[in-house]
Amino acid sequence: MTSIPLDFREDAICLSGLTGTKLKCEVIRDYYFFWWGITSGGPKANFSYNTAIVELNAATGEVYIEETDETVLGSSGHAMDLKVTRSPDTRNLTVVLIEENANCYGHLKNVIPRRWPSISITAAENSTSANSSRVFLLNKTLDEALDTIDMIPNLGNSLYFFDPLRAVSYSIVQRVATKRIRSFLKTGTEFFIFVFTSDWFLGRKDFAPLPTTLDETKWEEKEKETVTQADDFFGNNEWRDKILTNDSIEEREHRLIQLYRDTLHKWFRYVLPLPFKPRESQVFHIILCSNFEAGVRATKDFYCSKTGNPKYAPDNELVLTTFRKLHPELWKGIKGNRLPLQWKMLWRTIKDHEQGVCDAFCRDFRNLERATWVVQDSLDWLEKQGYILRFHIENPLWLDSFARYRLNWRFIKKKLGIDPPAPLVPLFSDGA
Repeated sequence: MTSIPLDFREDAICLSGLTGTKLKCEVIRDYYFFWWGITSGGPKANFSYNTAIVELNAATGEVYIEETDETVLGSSGHAMDLKVTRSPDTRNLTVVLIEENANCYGHLKNVIPRRWPSISITAAENSTSANSSRVFLLNKTLDEALDTIDMIPNLGNSLYFFDPLRAVSYSIVQRVATKRIRSFLKTGTEFFIFVFTSDWFLGRKDFAPLPTTLDETKWEEKEKETVTQADDFFGNNEWRDKILTNDSIEEREHRLIQLYRDTLHKWFRYVLPLPFKPRESQVFHIILCSNFEAGVRATKDFYCSKTGNPKYAPDNELVLTTFRKLHPELWKGIKGNRLPLQWKMLWRTIKDHEQGVCDAFCRDFRNLERATWVVQDSLDWLEKQGYILRFHIENPLWLDSFARYRLNWRFIKKKLGIDPPAPLVPLFSDGA
């Protein structure tokens, strides 16, 4: 995709300010530490499980914030900081930093010995067979780098961060996903994906905004190039009739993210777009893709705590009372304070499942009941009653096909009297 011109302040890359890049990096930092703390096995397992953070667009490791004249760690810097500051607990954490741009890569090689002198650049640039540091620096194209990553042993649970300056090619996302996720919504792989959403509609130097018509005869040459790049972003051209309209920019930005979200559901149960607003008219998203409820919930909580978005907190006792009045038969044979599985699954989906999606293999459902057929029976009951609706995601990757569901919020509001979570609103400061 067309690149955006790069500016540097010493070794730091200059990017959009306080409510943009800095806030984004803080959310990423918090999640990196949280994610590693869980996937490494934590103190109970002596942090012994193999884990990996793979930054596919590492930049320099530092970001310069012009508004406050400060240099902060970028996401790849936070990955390195985790690796070094939590040593020796992070002995089984692999950090892979990929940067295709030679200028950025040169700055990255300056930042690492200055901030983390215990890491040897020579060792980090060694071939995978000769590198014992578990820190890898790759100045390669993404395609070349992914071939190298395939040769790195013992990656274990892995978090991939696609952080281009505008958007990543769908073929790259698909390549990683198909290699890592080889069975139905397999856990052990998570993605962060950066999308500079407003660029598609506002344009930028040498990058035209998308046209507002499907009529190709009315497209200017630069607009044709942008449409081609959007085809590459989505991996198809089926998005065009929904985005190439004269609707408001805000509406088309929303549709773009929702359509992209749907493509990512092929591999991921939960897809959470976090919006950021670095300037008045600019919007970008960091999209977390995961098959594990706890990580998505924690990331959303991190984001809400930093942006002032309210955490979703429906009244459990009130909703349970209403549900019990509607379905007293579920309590037959249940003693004491025990609750029926159908209620517990419904409440967890309402409270903790992004977009209200669920299936019989959700980790928190399996913690409630190990037998898959019992979980599926409860889902069948919830579907029959109207609380959840089945939805279809085209899935050519696996031979097995399992039912997937979303909450029927219209029905839930009518029957249980609660609203869905409010949309996330990005924090914005005009500098006043």
